[in-house]
Amino acid sequence: MQPDTTVRSKKSLLQKSWITWTFLILFPPLGLFILWKQKKYTKKKRWVITAGTVAYFCAPIVAGALMTVPLFQNHDEFTSAFSEANKEMKLNYKLQETRKDKETITSLVSDDVTIMENVNDTGQVHELIMVGQGDGNDIVLTMGLLIAATNPELSKKEVGDVLKDLRLFDKSYQFHENETSVEVNLIRYNLKYDQKAGVIFSVSKVN
Repeated sequence: MQPDTTVRSKKSLLQKSWITWTFLILFPPLGLFILWKQKKYTKKKRWVITAGTVAYFCAPIVAGALMTVPLFQNHDEFTSAFSEANKEMKLNYKLQETRKDKETITSLVSDDVTIMENVNDTGQVHELIMVGQGDGNDIVLTMGLLIAATNPELSKKEVGDVLKDLRLFDKSYQFHENETSVEVNLIRYNLKYDQKAGVIFSVSKVN
């Protein structure tokens, strides 16, 4: 009976260091399995390699999570920023009839304007969406308030410039067919029009 050379070649291949390091880089779980199966290094060295590999493997995941920075840590922080923006712009709008669901907090600013906060499991606010009906000043002023609340260092003029860049005052712009987007200090402002919903203005972090 002839020896099984295929099995023997597979075993010898797995004993090669370059195979271990290749898989540690390309597919860490398998690389770690081979590392501990080989037992070519001391136990202490294997633990050091394992720790480094886990850090290498998890770093992109952790970085991705950290990059998802919220607009506000919670609803109360947003409410405070909204109130402060009101004072700075000498307005008197309030978040009323606030309703909290699992992933959304909805408040009325006026009969025609609603603000929705998209929140995660811990209550962090990751996106603000304003929906406005009609052509009233409430829509424009609330948009200005949201810009000021999320970019408090901007002056009134600079807030107005953001609204201009969104082409809000451009009567020739076809909002029914297009949408505009402006980024200021890592905050993205997006404006579009929906025939059923009306004016939709969203605010989020640029990740």
